[in-house]
Amino acid sequence: MKSMFLGLCMLFVCLLGNAQDNPLPKLDLALFSTDHKQNDTSAHAIVLFEHGRTELEFSESDRALMVVHNVHVRIKILDKDGASSANINIPLYKYGSDMEYVRDIKGRTHNFENGKLVTDDLKKEAIFTDKTSQYRHELKFTLPNIKDNSIIEYSYRLLSPGVRNFRTWYFQSDLPKLHSEYVAVIPATFVYNTNLKGYLGLTDQKSTVLNKHFLLGGDRQDCSKMTYIIKDVPAFKEEDFMLAPINYISSINYELRTYLDPHGPHTNYAKNWSDIDQDLMAAKEFGGQVKNKGAFKDLLPTILAGKESKLDKAKAMYYYIQKNISHNNVLGKYAEIGIKKALETKKGNIADINLGLVAGLNAADIEAYPVIISTRNNGIPNFLFPAMTDFNAVICMAKIDGKDYLLDASEKFLPFGELSISSINDRGRVIFSRDRSDWVPLKNEVSSKRLYNILGKLDSTGKITGTIRVQYTGLDAISKRNEIDGFNSFEEYEEKQMEHVTSMRLLSSKVENIDDMEKPLVEQLEFEMELRENFRPDGILLNPIIYERTTKNPFKLEERNYHVDLGAPRGETYNINISIPNGYTISNKPKDSAMTLPESTAKYTFRSIYDNNILMLQQTTFLNKAIFTPEEYFHLKEFFSRIIQQQMTDFQFKKI
Repeated sequence: MKSMFLGLCMLFVCLLGNAQDNPLPKLDLALFSTDHKQNDTSAHAIVLFEHGRTELEFSESDRALMVVHNVHVRIKILDKDGASSANINIPLYKYGSDMEYVRDIKGRTHNFENGKLVTDDLKKEAIFTDKTSQYRHELKFTLPNIKDNSIIEYSYRLLSPGVRNFRTWYFQSDLPKLHSEYVAVIPATFVYNTNLKGYLGLTDQKSTVLNKHFLLGGDRQDCSKMTYIIKDVPAFKEEDFMLAPINYISSINYELRTYLDPHGPHTNYAKNWSDIDQDLMAAKEFGGQVKNKGAFKDLLPTILAGKESKLDKAKAMYYYIQKNISHNNVLGKYAEIGIKKALETKKGNIADINLGLVAGLNAADIEAYPVIISTRNNGIPNFLFPAMTDFNAVICMAKIDGKDYLLDASEKFLPFGELSISSINDRGRVIFSRDRSDWVPLKNEVSSKRLYNILGKLDSTGKITGTIRVQYTGLDAISKRNEIDGFNSFEEYEEKQMEHVTSMRLLSSKVENIDDMEKPLVEQLEFEMELRENFRPDGILLNPIIYERTTKNPFKLEERNYHVDLGAPRGETYNINISIPNGYTISNKPKDSAMTLPESTAKYTFRSIYDNNILMLQQTTFLNKAIFTPEEYFHLKEFFSRIIQQQMTDFQFKKI
């Protein structure tokens, strides 16, 4: 970026005027005694005022045009649980060879004690920087002397070479805010796309012109000054089963579209998809890897030995790469070392692996293409303005016998044709060539299912013994395989299971198909359980769903603001057989029941039979789609409430 703008920047001087003045209002001592809990009873801290201002400046030290982001914040700590709000983390990102940096850090803590204002300033030695990755640092500091009702203030000046994108301003956070204000100052020669997100409406919006604010080639030029204000901002409450908060938090971002050179042709920076297709396929670290079929020349006979169909060949290539190249936990659209070196070192980033997979499939005469994606925690990509920065990973699409398969060989336990939950994020962009790409939905065709087969024998002493066999498919199988793999040994996992399951004693466990992703993962447990408390003088009370019964509604909110996103349709089936000791007969049992939500989006059945001293129970729960709207939430919540109620009713047996 520096080289792109250096010649241009030599002409620029940005006159910042009063940008460095403190925009925070004078501290009102009444704020210390004001009951701010009334704004949000669950809040432990509240933002009283925050102000951000972004503009362009030519940095003499960097010899480059920089984005300058000035931030001023005032926060009140309401109680001891709010003390963490005094820990400030500022992420810093790398652009090419240049890293963002921060200047003019100031901070202070105000306390009102014995009728006097006591102020403690932030010390320089309390400021430090952590290198979190090759591309990201984090500047940290903690404000001193934090107490209940402390008011903290801090400010800083962040300089970024990322001229194309202003740093996003978040009006909303995990804290409620009384006033959030953002100012963007744009020279007339720069045209930016403005992206305002979130459901909160602006309280105020102002537009003014700063005359002769920007110096260009000896001529002063005007700047537009845009001010955005939102007052009384509620804290963002994260909900279970939702996409990344970044998709919903009220925010604003500027992306450079055009530079209007008064002495030459205009330069367009906003890309259309044909531009992005060209850039990607021309890049050595992207298109160069896709075309590198030669890396598999010597490997093909071994990988494809005995495989006849295209599908079998594709699976062989997929599992070979998955097994032989481990993911170094680095995302990215571009390869770091390339498929050839990744095969040699048996390690690479996600692009090394999946661009290599595209090349390997093409080498095997299987049609395959790269798909750029934004992972789940990175937010959904913008569909209106194509932006490479929206995408942070790449997977593969193979076309075999008229069917499209989405593949990610970077995930150790991911079956062919399935995606991990982190990749299931609305849609990705498949890059067919230098001049053609298209959107593709990111979803799994395979539902996430659990099948429980429980076989038990209850004796006259109140002890029940038996086996539990659980079969996992889809996302549940992936999650379970990763869970087991996270332990140093299966024995360690087994020990942890025995500690975790407190309602019964696990005698042994074994797992089938741990490394065979084409088959469901099967876990079998032998158990014994004491139910003496369930024995009465006149009979027995028994709830046969003795393992992983749902006792709490996963949907607790009174109302829902965001979609429920499960990642994939889900299913759960219990088949239970329990033998009852002689001398008893059934006297009361839960009624058989069935429920269906509108349009069959969810179904539940509960059926039982008692015959020849054997209690047989089948329970099925199916959520037949991955995404439920906020309007469907109440029905979904009530659906699970009724399931839990159904499961709470005991079977009653009386002595004969």
